[in-house]
Amino acid sequence: MKKVLIFVIGFFILTNLSFADNPIESAKKEKVPINITADKLIAQENIGLYTFIGNVVAKRKDATLYADKMDVYKDKNTGDVSKIVCVGNVVITQPDKIAKADEGIYELKDQKVTLIGNAYVKSGKNVIKSNMIVYYLDRKYAVAQGTKNERVDVTIYPNEKQTSNQTKEQR
Repeated sequence: MKKVLIFVIGFFILTNLSFADNPIESAKKEKVPINITADKLIAQENIGLYTFIGNVVAKRKDATLYADKMDVYKDKNTGDVSKIVCVGNVVITQPDKIAKADEGIYELKDQKVTLIGNAYVKSGKNVIKSNMIVYYLDRKYAVAQGTKNERVDVTIYPNEKQTSNQTKEQR
């Protein structure tokens, strides 16, 4: 299950799957831009809130995020991004990986990514479906939560790579 959930974070914050470091810090070091397009932008610099509305598409490297609305919160003191909230038809893609939810939240202070409502994550063939999936970046710790009426549903395929010993034993 760990392998299945790990890629959620890389998608959500639009970085490559590098979990050893803070992904936002890695992005700053790499100086790789994030390109965001939307039908509308409301920039409230006095409160540090940037709202992208309508057909939001955010791209960085090989990752793409789609949503109906994305709020980017900046810390008033440092000017750094402190929280990102995506709402409505949230889809995050990378080659051979996809995550979907009704809402996605990334909280930098807590190093936490939360996918809420019809959360679905697929990496290769492996799939996890849940009402909510929470991943703590710094602890590499994930929790998938179902509802009263719907349980967590995980499908994990065996690793297709075999060692030479396994191959010999099967003959």
